[in-house]
Amino acid sequence: MDKQLIKLWYDPEADLLEVVLEEGIGIAKDTQDDHMEVRVDGRGKILSFHVLGLRSMTGLPLSLELRPNRKTLSKRA
Repeated sequence: MDKQLIKLWYDPEADLLEVVLEEGIGIAKDTQDDHMEVRVDGRGKILSFHVLGLRSMTGLPLSLELRPNRKTLSKRA
């Protein structure tokens, strides 16, 4: 089984958590959740996602579902 390195980066000044699934050139796209943004490549594959306003979510559960093809990202309650 191939291992995948997932990189996490938090910027306290911007209150932004970035989760990098795969390195590459991509464009940012909004999601249905105001706290979420994804970066996708030219084929729509998710390269990373950002959680915005993380400090304001204290006490709230945050659950994300990455579907197996990693082309879609959805928030689960």
